[in-house]
This record gives sequence, structure tokens and C-alpha cells, in this order.
Amino acid sequence: MCECCAVEFALLGPVEAGVDLGPLRQRAVLAAVLLDAPVPVDRLAERVWGPEVPRTARRTLFSYLSRLKSAGVPIVRQPAGYVITPSTVDVSRFRSLVASGRWEEALALWRGEPFAELDSPWFTEVRAALVRERDAAELEVVDHALRDGRPVDLARLAARCAQRPLDERLAAQYLVALHLAGRTADALEHYDRTRRTLIDELGVEPGPLLRQRHLEVLGPSQHTVPRQLPAPPRAFAARDADLARITLGGISVISGPGGVGKTWLALHWAHAHDFPDGALHVDLRGFDPARQPAPVEVALRGFLRALGVAEPPVELDDQVALYRTITAGRRMLVVLDNARDAAQVVPLLPGGTATVLVTSRNRLHGLITAHGARPVPLTALNTGDAREVLHAHLSAFRRQDDDEQAWGEVVELCGGLPLALGIAAARAHAVPDLVRELREDRLGALDGGDLSASLRAVFSWSLRALDAETVEVFGLLGLAPGPDVSLDAAGALAGRQVRHELRRLEDAHLVEQHVPGRYRMHDLVRLFAAEQHADPAATRRLVDFYLGTAFAADRRLQLYRLPIDVTPLATPADPLAWFAAEHTCLRAVQRRAIELGWDDDVWRLAWVMDGYHHWRGLLLDLRATWTDGLAAAERIGDRLARHLGHRALAIANSQLGDTVTAMAQLDEAMRFADGVNITHTEFSMARVLAHRGDYARALELAERGLEAYERMASADLWLALAHTAVGWYGLQLGSRDSTHIERALELFRAHGDRVGEAENLANLGYLRAVEGREDASLDLYRRSLELMRAADTPFGEAITLEEMGHALKLLGRDPSAAYAEAVELYRSQYRMHKVLALG
Repeated sequence: MCECCAVEFALLGPVEAGVDLGPLRQRAVLAAVLLDAPVPVDRLAERVWGPEVPRTARRTLFSYLSRLKSAGVPIVRQPAGYVITPSTVDVSRFRSLVASGRWEEALALWRGEPFAELDSPWFTEVRAALVRERDAAELEVVDHALRDGRPVDLARLAARCAQRPLDERLAAQYLVALHLAGRTADALEHYDRTRRTLIDELGVEPGPLLRQRHLEVLGPSQHTVPRQLPAPPRAFAARDADLARITLGGISVISGPGGVGKTWLALHWAHAHDFPDGALHVDLRGFDPARQPAPVEVALRGFLRALGVAEPPVELDDQVALYRTITAGRRMLVVLDNARDAAQVVPLLPGGTATVLVTSRNRLHGLITAHGARPVPLTALNTGDAREVLHAHLSAFRRQDDDEQAWGEVVELCGGLPLALGIAAARAHAVPDLVRELREDRLGALDGGDLSASLRAVFSWSLRALDAETVEVFGLLGLAPGPDVSLDAAGALAGRQVRHELRRLEDAHLVEQHVPGRYRMHDLVRLFAAEQHADPAATRRLVDFYLGTAFAADRRLQLYRLPIDVTPLATPADPLAWFAAEHTCLRAVQRRAIELGWDDDVWRLAWVMDGYHHWRGLLLDLRATWTDGLAAAERIGDRLARHLGHRALAIANSQLGDTVTAMAQLDEAMRFADGVNITHTEFSMARVLAHRGDYARALELAERGLEAYERMASADLWLALAHTAVGWYGLQLGSRDSTHIERALELFRAHGDRVGEAENLANLGYLRAVEGREDASLDLYRRSLELMRAADTPFGEAITLEEMGHALKLLGRDPSAAYAEAVELYRSQYRMHKVLALG
């Protein structure tokens, strides 16, 4: 058939052609080939009948194809399937006109719903796609009409909006059309209705197109460029790393305690960057001493007026929608200063990708998790940066920092807080007086005369945002004398669980969880906290907590110690780790007990720390705590405490190389000894004599102690210690009898004392070296060191390494490596006589 004889087919409505198309199914065959050809027989059958094709479909299909050919339809079979050619189809004509921008001509081809009489799944899908193409063409027609100022059919637009309430482009057209028709109020009402529908149905705000059309209807306010930033800080320095964490675009949350310089940092960064569409700023008064936090509605109305909206909407939702519409797409900055919480901030977040800086004393987790805000937490400045900031302040005040020593002390006493440094700089006319005042009353000296320049006032604002229970815990934490406090210790102060209160204090930057489960305060914040609460009962609970827990932990380290009168609390899962974490706090608690005159606690605290000090080789700490402990014991005249103090100090001094003082202290200990403590004291004398090298007298006393312990019930570990001493002293005097060493090993192993076991393995190793049995000796030392290191006792490890070096010398081997390791450990334990002897 020639092209001039082509048949015209119409599918944009009922299926029609210039020939007889026959029954409905036959029309479906024709439409299926016209819409998408070539099409194989099997696929053609699926299009006509759907997924469940009858068995007779192929035969029926061939019959339809034959009839269509007979009716004059130019349908042919090609290798890829059936096609109709040449032909003219209105669908192809429609698409061609749309592609060339002739939308009205294209729409004129439509006579109704495409092939409405055909209802297989395939036809339904293709029909829906064609309807979408028609809708897009209609949108183009309306867009061009509105752009050219030509009238549009408002009733048809309204009907289409009702049919497709989530189509934002269509909603935008109706909005503009109503406005152009003089119905602006109806247009704004239509926008509000569409916005609520989008939020209710999809959970989203209107997109950029609809917001922009809304803005155009509202008038020329979008051209207003606000410049609301306060003046830049005049004395800014340091904080380079913190500045680098703030990024253009998105939200940055600058958080930290009062006085740390959050606004200072935000304004410096803001003035260093260009925002061509303006900058908004509001003080949200989240922590204001005199006024309530700023209501969100008030802040929004201020922003909208700054953006040129003369009469902002009354309802908050409408204010938020208009604000985000105006700011969408703008290259601008919004500074939300001094925010109380995330709920105060979220409605003030602009539309689009504007840059937002939020400052707050709270961490504002909600902004970080729900809105992708970047956290920029600030802490106190280090000494170098603090000095730089102080110099900048002094330069601003035209003053000098020529008194290096005095200003260095000022920097230290200001604790790295920029506000404190600024107050100090303002008082620079009398530096000596300032230093003296800071030493006597740091918070009082850092009072600049008004609320915003007084550390006490600034810190107090943070408390106003907290509940009473949390404020109470804050004050109690100020009573803790150590550098930090554990969760359990904080609970002891309060007499209850305080995990939730600590979390709120951490969110408010009043405490910092610097390691998991441990909390600390800035020095100045701690001073302020201590002023809030004076509760002797809380301090009593804290001391009892440390005494009871340390007592329980110590019993796990030194199994042979006789108990004192302390009520044990729960034993820590890892006693060594607990002591390591709490050691500085325990020392501070002992000093606090001295200040309070609680002498019973002072010497007991020395006693419960004794085992850990020995274990870790902290001999100077051992001597210091027992010096205080003995003084307390003498003040109260406690006979047992005086005995224990003298004996402990004797051992510490002997280990540090001062055996003369050690023997004198043991003589004093004997004055207060009775019962088993007489034996313990003689046994301690044996140890001191051995340290002097007087093994004969040491052996005599050790054997006397062994006999005494053998007569005692439940003294197995003391017996093991005595066997160890007798075996070792005898070995130093030339004995080759291993009986006592092996008995000590048996007893220590029976009680699970790995350190005692390790000591006697080393003693056996030395004996094997004396016997010339090198392999056996070195194997025993290897096993001893493994046990010492597994027990994490540098004290025992150093002694074992020294003895191993001596054994290597006996065996004709080089001892330098063992001595070098021993010297390193001895030096860390301040046992300098050992360092000199081995060096």
C-alpha cells in the first residue's frame, strides 16, 4: 500500500479508523499494535487478554488479524512481530506537537479517555501514561497563559486541583491565576490549604516552586536584605580549630558552659564571611538572668518584618511557612543566640540551604539527630591560647602584660574561660591586687560589676533551666574533693541513683563525662557548685563509699591482711582498675577528712590504699598517706592505728632505701603491738634486715615468725610468706634446700595468690642458677615474669627482673637486659638506691 493511501487511526478517545474495525477484542488487537510495534504474537495476546491467555487465543488472534487485513488495515508480519505501516496515529501526532511546543494543538486531538473501551492491564497502564502526558501539556498551556497575562479557566483549574491535591505545580498555577483574577485572599487560602494537605499526607512542606509563587503573590518583600548582626568582638584570638568546624550551609550548634565564648566565636565567624542576601540575629534569652526565654512567635515576627513583611501572619504555623518561603534559596545567615532547647530553635530554621549558627549552653541533641546539625562543642582554652586571648583583651584596653609571672598566674586562675580572661583584663590596672584576690576568692575576683560580667551570675543562669533534683546534684558534686567523680561516687553523695541528673548536667555543659562513667567540672564551675550546697551528711556518705569500696577491693589484692573496722561495700569487678581510676580521688578524700578532723577515716583510708600502693610500687604515695594516717592515729590515741602506721611507714622507707628510719619506726610499732601484731612486726624487721643484707639476723626472725604462724589457726597466707622468707634468706646464706620455697608455692597456689606463686617461682629459679641448671632456671624466671605481668604489679616485676639478672651473672650470661628493665621500673617507683646499685 502506498503512503498516500495510509489509514488514519484515532486512539485519544474511543478507537476509531476509516475502516470497519469489528468487535471489541479485534479493536484491542489493532490498538495494541498501533501503540507499540513491532509486537510478537505471544506478547500481543497478553496485551489483549491479560496475563491469563486462553488456550484458543492464538487461533482467535490470527482470525482477528486476517479480518483487519481484509478490512484494509495495512498490518504485516515482520521478523520481530506485527506492525501497521504506513499509518497515521493521533498518539504520534500528539507527541510530535508537544515536542515542538504546540501544546494547544496537541490537546485539541483529544476526544476523551484514550481507548476507554479496552480494559486489559496493559491498556490501563498505557492509558495512565498518556493521561500524564496530557496533564503535562495542560500545565504548559496554563504556564504560558499566566506568563503572557492571558485568562485561564479558573473552574477547570479548581477541578483539576481537587482531582490532584498533591500536584504542587498545578497548585502553584491556581494560586497565581486566582491572584491575577483579583482574588488574592482566595489565593493565599488555597496555598494554606495545599500546604496543610502536603504536611498531613506526605509529611513535607511545599517545594521551592510553590513557595516562590506564594512569595510573589505576597509582594516585593523578598528584596529586603536584613543586616542584623551585632558588632564583631573586638578582642578575638585562638579557637582556630573550632572556627574550622563551622561550615557554610546547614546548621552548626556551638555549645558549651557559660563564659566559654560561644557568642564570641559565632560573631567572629559570621563577620568573617559574606552573605549577600543578609543576616538575621536574635537573642533567644535561653539563659537570661532577668527575662524569660524569647517566645518563638515574637522571634519569627521580628525576622519576618526584617525580611519586609509588614503584617506577619498571626498563627505560628503560618509564620513558619512564610518565613521558610521567603528564605528558601537565599544565601543568608541566621544566628540563633543563647537558645534554651531544640524546641525553641526548630521553628526558626530557615528554608533552603541558608547557614544557621545556634549557640546554647545545652548540647541540643534534637537538632543534631533530627536536622543534621553539626556539633561544635567548646571547652576551656589551653594555657597558650588563653594567654593569646588575654593579650588580645589587654591590647583592646591599651594595657600591657609585661609582668610575665603575674599574668601567667592570672591565666591559670581564670581556668581558660574567655569571659574570666576578659574580666581580668578589664581590671589590669592593679595586677598584684588582682592576683591576690584571685588566690583568695576566684569567683569574687572575677566579678566585673554587672550580670553579664560576673562568673557567679553567668553560671547561675544555667541552673535556672534545670529541675530541682538536678540542681541539688550539681551542688553536691561541688563537694567531691577529687578531680572527677564516678557514677557510683556521685550516687553516694546524693544517697540515690543520679544517672539521669548527670545526663542533664552533661547536656547543660556543667559537667563533662571525660571517660565513660566518670564526670568532672571546670575548676571555676566546681567552686560555684560548692557554694550551692553545704551538706556534711553528703560528705560522710562519700567518705564511707570510698572506705567501704576500697576495703573490699583491697581484700582481693592482699588476701593475707587482717581486717580493720570498716564496713565493706560491693567489690569492684576489677579491683586494680578501680584503684587506678579512683586513686587521686582517694588521696583527695583523705585530705578532706584531715580538714574536717575525721581522724578515724584518715588512717583507715591510708590502710585501704596500702595494698594498691605496694602492688603498683607507689612508694611515695604509700609514705605520704601513712604519714597523714599516723598523725591522725596519734591525735586520737588509737593504739592499733599507731602500730599499723609505724609498721607501714617502716616498710615504705625500707623499700625506698632508708633502712635506719625503717628500723626506728618498727621499734615504735613494737611499742603499740600486742598479740599477733608482735609476730608481724618481727617479721617486718626481718624484711628490713634483709634489705640491709643482714640475712643471718633476718633468717632468725623469719624462722621465729614461721614457728608462730604454724601455731595459729587460719594463717595459711602468713605461713606462706614466712616460708618464702625463710627459703630466700637461707638461699642467700648458701642453703640449697628448696623445702620452704616449695611449701610456700603449695600454699600460695591453694589460695589463688598468683603474686606469691610468682615470687617463689623466681626464688626456685635462683636456686637452679646456683646449681648451674640454666634451662630450668630461665624457664622458672619466664613463668614468674608472666605471672607478675598478668597480675600487673610493677613492684613485683622489678624485683623479679633484678633477681633474674643476678641469676644470669651466676650462669655466666649477660644480665644487662634484665637489669635495664628492672632499673626502668625502679626509677618509676623512686627506688633510687636500686637504680644506683644496678646502673
